[in-house]
Amino acid sequence: MTKDQIVVVCPDSQNPKHDPQALKQIVDFIADIQPDGVIHIGDALDFEGPARWTKDTRKEYAGNVEQEAEDFISQFIGPVREVHDGFFGIHEGNHDLRPRQYLEKYAPALADSKFFHLENLCRFDDYGVRRLPDFYEVFPNVVTTHGHLGRIRLTQVAGMTALNAAKRFTKSIVMGHTHRAAAIPHTLGIGEPQTIWGVEVGHVMDESCADYLKGTPGDWQKAFGVLQFSKNGHFKPEVVYMNQANEFEFGGYRYSPGAAA
Repeated sequence: MTKDQIVVVCPDSQNPKHDPQALKQIVDFIADIQPDGVIHIGDALDFEGPARWTKDTRKEYAGNVEQEAEDFISQFIGPVREVHDGFFGIHEGNHDLRPRQYLEKYAPALADSKFFHLENLCRFDDYGVRRLPDFYEVFPNVVTTHGHLGRIRLTQVAGMTALNAAKRFTKSIVMGHTHRAAAIPHTLGIGEPQTIWGVEVGHVMDESCADYLKGTPGDWQKAFGVLQFSKNGHFKPEVVYMNQANEFEFGGYRYSPGAAA
């Protein structure tokens, strides 16, 4: 690596259950800092219709996965590409895979078409977006993943799910899935100790749309991640928290909706 690198990590958005203003704040931030790369950590879309929880209910027939995908393109993929021409990758989360899983289970004769795979529904090729592998080494010994695979055990403390995974994999882990946000370091070894990080990047959902919370607040944090990796090998993750007004601070600047930094 010949120069320092910065990657912005967008958290779970679960469109159309996202907070449009919060998602736009991240796009505007990308436009402002011009990072080297952008990663969506997964659960970009909700795809409630083909979820196993809605099978044989009215919701199974109410959704339109193709329209949801097109809306996500217009709300996130397209706007990101208008301001960022560098690396752009998206992980498949457990919500994103619902259409293809549904097809494989209930219409296997049609599943070979792969039309309902996330990268095809969202036309990744048209926008130069890479469908990331389930575990992606974004920097040396730094891995991004959605968080639903790899036998990663969930905990109720922000950052600890990722930290426990980092300890097991002996690499820094940056993940979504929990909707919690924190970055926790852990140093191991003797002689030349190594510091690894567990990073959870939060969410940008509209919590009022998360009906599975049944009206109670989730122990979640609205946030996103900024990963910095220096050319001498130093990794510095930062979780950027949003307040109720979707304002946040980074690099000494306050970012407010509709205002310049």
